[in-house]
Amino acid sequence: MGNSAKKFIEKINEVLEEKENAVVNIINDKLTISVFTALEKNLKNVKEINFIIRDTKFIPENNEISREFEITPNDILYNSYDIKEKNKLKHFAKAKAMYDFIKNNVNVRKVKPYQKVNGNILIIDDDFMIQGTSSLEIYEKRINRYDFNTTIKGETEKSQILDMSRTYDEIWNNNDVTQDYKQELLESLEFVYKNYDPEFLYYFTLNELFGDRLDSGIEKFEKDSDKFKKTEIWNSLFDFQKDCVVSAIQKLQKYGGCIIADSVGLGKTFEALAVIKYFEIRNDNVLVLTPAKLYDNWRSFTGSYKDSFLDEMFNYKIMFHTDLSRTKGESKSGYELSRFDWSKFDLVVIDESHNFRNRIAKYDENDELIMNRYFKLLHNVIKNGKNTKVLLLSATPVNNSLVDLKNQISIITGDNDNAFNEEGISSVGYLLKKATQVINDWEKEGSQKKDELLDNLPSDFYKLLEMMTISRSRKHITNYYGTKNIGKFPQKNKPITYYPEIDSQNQLLNFKNTNSILEELNLSVYTPTKFIKSEKLNYYINKYKLSGNRGGKMDFDTQSKGLVYLHRTNLFKRLESSVFSFSETLKRLIENIDQTIENLNKGQQIEENLDVENEDEIYIERSKYEIKVEDLRINAYLEELYNDRDIVKRIHDETLILLKEDRDNKIHELEKIVGNKVDNTPYNPGNRKILIFTAFADTANYIYSKLLKKFEGKNISIASVTGKGVKTSNKKVKEDFYSILSAFSPKSKLKIEIPQDEQIDIIVATDCISEGQNLQDCDTVINFDIQWNPVSLIQRFGRVDRIGSRNDKIQMINFFPNADLNEYLDLERRVKGKMTTLNIASTGDEDMLNPEMNDFNFRKRQLEKLKDEVIDIEDTNENISLTDLNMNEYLYELSNYVNNHKEINKITKGIYSVTEGEQKGVLFCFKHSKNDAKPKNDSSLYPYYLIFVDNNKEILFKNSQAREVIKLFRQLCYEKNEVQEKVLKEFFKDTKNATEMGFYSELLNTAVNSIKGEEEEKAVQTVFDFSGFNNNFKDDTTDDFELVSFLVVG
Repeated sequence: MGNSAKKFIEKINEVLEEKENAVVNIINDKLTISVFTALEKNLKNVKEINFIIRDTKFIPENNEISREFEITPNDILYNSYDIKEKNKLKHFAKAKAMYDFIKNNVNVRKVKPYQKVNGNILIIDDDFMIQGTSSLEIYEKRINRYDFNTTIKGETEKSQILDMSRTYDEIWNNNDVTQDYKQELLESLEFVYKNYDPEFLYYFTLNELFGDRLDSGIEKFEKDSDKFKKTEIWNSLFDFQKDCVVSAIQKLQKYGGCIIADSVGLGKTFEALAVIKYFEIRNDNVLVLTPAKLYDNWRSFTGSYKDSFLDEMFNYKIMFHTDLSRTKGESKSGYELSRFDWSKFDLVVIDESHNFRNRIAKYDENDELIMNRYFKLLHNVIKNGKNTKVLLLSATPVNNSLVDLKNQISIITGDNDNAFNEEGISSVGYLLKKATQVINDWEKEGSQKKDELLDNLPSDFYKLLEMMTISRSRKHITNYYGTKNIGKFPQKNKPITYYPEIDSQNQLLNFKNTNSILEELNLSVYTPTKFIKSEKLNYYINKYKLSGNRGGKMDFDTQSKGLVYLHRTNLFKRLESSVFSFSETLKRLIENIDQTIENLNKGQQIEENLDVENEDEIYIERSKYEIKVEDLRINAYLEELYNDRDIVKRIHDETLILLKEDRDNKIHELEKIVGNKVDNTPYNPGNRKILIFTAFADTANYIYSKLLKKFEGKNISIASVTGKGVKTSNKKVKEDFYSILSAFSPKSKLKIEIPQDEQIDIIVATDCISEGQNLQDCDTVINFDIQWNPVSLIQRFGRVDRIGSRNDKIQMINFFPNADLNEYLDLERRVKGKMTTLNIASTGDEDMLNPEMNDFNFRKRQLEKLKDEVIDIEDTNENISLTDLNMNEYLYELSNYVNNHKEINKITKGIYSVTEGEQKGVLFCFKHSKNDAKPKNDSSLYPYYLIFVDNNKEILFKNSQAREVIKLFRQLCYEKNEVQEKVLKEFFKDTKNATEMGFYSELLNTAVNSIKGEEEEKAVQTVFDFSGFNNNFKDDTTDDFELVSFLVVG
């Protein structure tokens, strides 16, 4: 112990040794267990001790402990010396002895808040007194503390001692200054040696690990936000949505941004609306950036279009993602883009933010960055803004790479890589690179155990996710919030899949053969640059400043190939969609070829255009390439054009025959399905509603007209909703976006019942409503064609697969081409060709065909799954998802437990419990005390360590298996809320009532040595890093690991 403390304790012992039935009066700020042990031998000579604890700002004033301000009983009973002594596991017996002595011999009072008693004093009888700065504690040897004490003793100083005793009595007896504290102190001591039930120990440990991640909660938030909690949007939310909103607002205010990545069907739009309302109440300017297909959804909540059930005024402005790429013209929301001030917004909400996952930096010939939509968002909106906060919404913010996450976080931070330096994250980029390396190593090893991956990810990575993201799965919501107040998810029937031939007579337009013919097309009408005379090529390259990355020259041929693959893909997908859509596309292609041939024959200029009609969001601001006819190899060009025309005309004629003779087999199958559903309502009694999805507006309008004709006079209301417009057969329904959706799903949209004759039974739609819509009155979704991305099918189904649905069952029905899945994907792969390796335009925009979908094996596995079950969106990612990376399931259980067991925050570290288990041993939890020594083996729980040692001193679960240990911990303890008397009795027998803990102390040392061993091993593995061999733990001892808890498994 420190020299000053040592002399202080020795002096007290020396005086007490000569006493008999002494009365001791004390004022001090400490009474540690180690001091009691040092004095225990001579305390037998004491009749009574009166102890006043001063400076008690740490002592709680009521039963409800606020974690934010509370200082635990450690401050009275422990200092750093006592904390290290706990690792000898003798503190249980010491605390019990101290408890017994205080109960029988000590009176305790504490100084009340706002009262002040300065200095420490110890009076023994009326002939000995020490006053000064010494606390009743023992210090570590390395700590040199100097106290200034005055010792007064003997008859000559008795009057001074008596004066002090009188002052002491005044303080003791003045109830305005002090109050009784004996029971509380005894309770704190009892907490040290108490026999805890296993469940309490588990949650106590969990609270140490994750307690700082628990939000301050809705209750506190509402107290501070009185006006906000009265809004209709707030009061329309479920509790799980309110939790999300509170957390999002806190993250936005503290870190400047947040990613809400809740799963499909959990109401991200409404969560975002509540966040928007909070900031609008503060008079903040809010911008919503949305894909074009979701414009009407967001518009329906704004003041100008009071379409929603909410009687709430929202004033946010709406712009498209693609508006960022434009510099002129007018946005759909009516703003002139050349004058629009992107920098004036306090909050920017980006719906479907995964569209900004891909950060493709490209440069012009002058090495200047080409400003695509990502960089315009970054520079014009975020960097030029004034502390702009960013809320990102996406069910899939991460696809196959953490680069996706980095790019979205860069939007929040304004591309500031060290934005979270104060949070201990010096570089977001380096951290995610480090996490990516761990993921890559895990994938290379071929392990299927996600826990192995999750345990090896850096602790700061989890910290970053906790700071930036909110991600709850549907399973999490139902498990931890229950279904009593929010309703249930409906049961998902096994998907029904149809494989119809195109031609009902099976003679024309065989899918595989037709695609083989399409592959013969040159599609030269889209690539006139391919026919520029060689001597004129450089002229046009320079004229249009065609360049690649960092100014590198790129030839027209590369770009032309990209355009050909894009158009060929379009033909392939339209054939798969519907005969009508395919026919219309072929018709437009023939017209385009004819016009080009005419221009060539007349000597008019040729223009190269993209001209792809697809409702998927594609926008490239590209100048037309105007080429003089005399600069072309006309004969070669005409030859390819005529060749293409002959092929296209032949196929187009077949489509016309099928349509004229009503031989569209696929539409006939659909009509049967619709008829059966409407007549028999097979899934839920009386529910006739069907939602039919297709990728193309042409197909949607075709289906609408065919169903209208088929079911004319049968009292079936049908509507069509595409990005190009809406229409309905029900004259009582207004032909606008929101009115049609409300008539289709009035219970979810309007929260009311409406007459059947004012409802719509069937909607045929493109993907303009595949996200962000609650249409759960419906119980059936039909995918009339296959999307590139299987996730899109799940997104579509998410319109009806929603929490709180009144449907017991819901059904997905898929139409696949009449081809083996391998065969279909091989066709698709061939059609796309080298699309993914080509830069299709010099503007720097992203791959139009979703680069993540180039993994055909991944798509095959997901589409195979969708034949048998509708999987949740988080299950489509075969590697990791954000829901894998958070601790939501533990945090929610912990939050509930802490709310019902307030005393958990009063308990000192170092407690234990005993339980039964198959494998005998001890599960230890430690906290590393050296915060400046960042470990090489960066556990996901650092600075905490969980180690399971068996009774033979073998490490069964080491620190790098932290998540597995937590699962095991829960299994051993969950719902064991009573002391396990049988095994406790055996434990007490072996340890003589926890007084002889040598065996368990040896196991503790084994556990600590395993931590140090892992660190040394990791340091050796990284010897070739730039940092070289550097083991920050090499000089650590058991004393550097504070014991949090241990579970004896007997």
